[in-house]
Amino acid sequence: MKMKIGKKMISNWYKTEDYERSQNFNFITKLLHQTRYRNLNKLITQASIEKNGKLKIVDVGCGRASSYKNIKQLGITFDYIGIELKKEFYDSANDSFKQYENFKIICDSIENHFDKFADADVIIGLESFEHIPESLVVRTIEAISKVSFMYLYITVPNEVGPAILIKNIGSALMGYKRYKEYEWRETFFASIYELDKVRRHDRGHRGFDWRWLAQTLRQNTTILKKTSSPANFIPKFISPSIGFICVKSD
Repeated sequence: MKMKIGKKMISNWYKTEDYERSQNFNFITKLLHQTRYRNLNKLITQASIEKNGKLKIVDVGCGRASSYKNIKQLGITFDYIGIELKKEFYDSANDSFKQYENFKIICDSIENHFDKFADADVIIGLESFEHIPESLVVRTIEAISKVSFMYLYITVPNEVGPAILIKNIGSALMGYKRYKEYEWRETFFASIYELDKVRRHDRGHRGFDWRWLAQTLRQNTTILKKTSSPANFIPKFISPSIGFICVKSD
């Protein structure tokens, strides 16, 4: 069975309203999306204790700045800079949080703002690096590796191995449209790691391989921990998303 999706539907998938609905589609999607924020809150709390002072947090591809909202509830002292390319996400986040002095958001590509990493304590990119061109991802991680950050936390979807088969079949059964980015043959080949038979990754989910990101991080930072969803004991090959908690290499 071959399923296709038009450009209009792909575009709508990334619009602000659709993005929010997708994360809160049902109990399962809520649980999976909340996992990264639970991990983030633990990491930020730990960093705040270690520094014993105000944190500077830089959020790459911040979307609607949900991370800011979560961190704000922790009651710690911090300054936040979000960098978001999509104007509709930028506008939504700015409307929600511009009244707070510790909130700043920039509507631009991260490649123009590597200087914001200079004195950052915690740098995050939650479900955003798969939407950035690979060459820019490499340059971004290289730029981060040159500054004295405390922690780097990145999460990305798992689009290879048994995980993608489970996700896309489950999505189809639930009526959750993320599976429509794939043809069914592509879901099968991605599930057996035959990505040469899947259309090339192009800033969406289809064709993204988290393993090259892991290697890029390994070459430029020290990976302290890899996280799984919805709990860290889940094996990586069936985890819907993969997270990396990194520190600066010696």
